[in-house]
Amino acid sequence: MDASTDNQIFTEMKCGTNFAYILNDNSRFLTTEYKVLQSQTGGCFLRSMKMTYNGKTELYYMTDSYKAFSALAPVLSADRFLAVAGNLLDAVGEVKNNGFLTCSNLDISFEKIYIDTATYKVRLAYLPVEPPLFPDETGFENELRAGLIKAIDCRADKYTPELKRLSEDLSDGTLTLEETAVRLRGGTIRREPAPPVPEKAKEQTMYLVTMNAPRTELKVTKDEFIIGKKVSAVDGAVTFNRMISRLHCKVSRKNGGYEITDLKSANGTYINQERLTPERAYPLKNGDVVRLANTDFQVIIR
Repeated sequence: MDASTDNQIFTEMKCGTNFAYILNDNSRFLTTEYKVLQSQTGGCFLRSMKMTYNGKTELYYMTDSYKAFSALAPVLSADRFLAVAGNLLDAVGEVKNNGFLTCSNLDISFEKIYIDTATYKVRLAYLPVEPPLFPDETGFENELRAGLIKAIDCRADKYTPELKRLSEDLSDGTLTLEETAVRLRGGTIRREPAPPVPEKAKEQTMYLVTMNAPRTELKVTKDEFIIGKKVSAVDGAVTFNRMISRLHCKVSRKNGGYEITDLKSANGTYINQERLTPERAYPLKNGDVVRLANTDFQVIIR
């Protein structure tokens, strides 16, 4: 075995062209998920086996003749890169629909995503461990989106229309990964129209969903909902953008509707590209685009 990399849950070991994870605590191993994983022959997973290394549980992964995506991403033609990206999104969808496994246990570093260069199908490394590698599915998706966007940005042909559109779609928090895969292949997204609202329907809830940043959804849960980057001082934290002020703006529920007020933020609050006057309330409606500094959110009321 070659050099190792330490993690709180496991130690990673290189084994020639293969690799292994040595669990630091054997109780972290999930037997049921491992059995399900072993039954998934011919699917999207790398072949793996459970072994023992110095008394610890070892998960050994065989890469066969596949190539790491980290090595291929910069050199594939645009068409083949798009094919791999589509197959990667399909593989993630396969895991989501499995019912027994979770995307939060996928190692999606590009060094651990392997490609069959004959078919450009994707093989993923799944770790049946607890706690999972990601705290939730949103964290997993944000990491995957960011990785693909970075891979596109590192390419010399990143301004190719198809690659540029994929990067934009991955940045659009209103598109699911499944919808992104459909658009990548030239498909059209058809959403069912919302059913008519009964006259005596209960009060609707407003959400702010990112459009040009890692997927984030802010649910307005109180009458005075403060948004900013200081987690301890706000109701909805936006921590991924330093341009957003600690106390940036406030969304208010009033008479069955919603209003937004800029709280003297450094870089401004906007509705549909119009900058708001600080400390003045402006009405919001479904479909509006709210910009905090340089991050866009779509208003969704449902």
